[in-house]
Amino acid sequence: METTKNNKLIFISTAVIIFSVLLSAAIFLSAQDFSKQGSYVEVKGLSEKIVKADIAIWSLSFEVKSNNIDTLYGDIEKNITTIKSFLTEKGFEASEINIAPVNIYQDTYKAAAFRYNATNQVSVYTKKVDLAKATSNETLLLVKNGVVLNQNYISFEFSDINSIKPEMLADAIKNAKDTASQFALNSGSLVGSVTRGNQGVFDITDKDPGSPEYKKIRLVSTLRFLLK
Repeated sequence: METTKNNKLIFISTAVIIFSVLLSAAIFLSAQDFSKQGSYVEVKGLSEKIVKADIAIWSLSFEVKSNNIDTLYGDIEKNITTIKSFLTEKGFEASEINIAPVNIYQDTYKAAAFRYNATNQVSVYTKKVDLAKATSNETLLLVKNGVVLNQNYISFEFSDINSIKPEMLADAIKNAKDTASQFALNSGSLVGSVTRGNQGVFDITDKDPGSPEYKKIRLVSTLRFLLK
């Protein structure tokens, strides 16, 4: 009986020792792996590209004043017709021209020069970017025909970002890896795989004030590389 007890104690002690050794080995290996995972460099990769806008949005706003509502209405109609004719003669399609609802303000002040004040807006949404830019500089002809513009604003947009996204992303990653490789070279390491990445946001701005139809697209991606 005593011998059986001793054998059980020896077995249990041996099992505890083996378990402790295995646990220590597992902790050691995990610590080594954690240490390796902690050796990394985080860098930013820049990619820039100049593209031409593919959409132009042109806004022309005018103001009409009168003391007679019928005269006011007639002047608004005349201005809209004049602007639409000007645009179609220049080469824009009727489907590209939009007329906003008219806004009329009634001035009840006794000494007011005009009782009725109206503003209206004609806009052009087109892919004819060059035509829109050229025509926007010829609106003096509208003034000559009696249309007084209080706003003549044109903006350009680049809508096909998906067509250049893969190329710019690849360029940003390459630049980030080049930076990481230089860092690794200086520190006596080698660059490993990417463990974390943030694509970043595509930022679109005008190339310069003189040519707003050209856009500068900028992408800054952040990547983390393992160091070996």
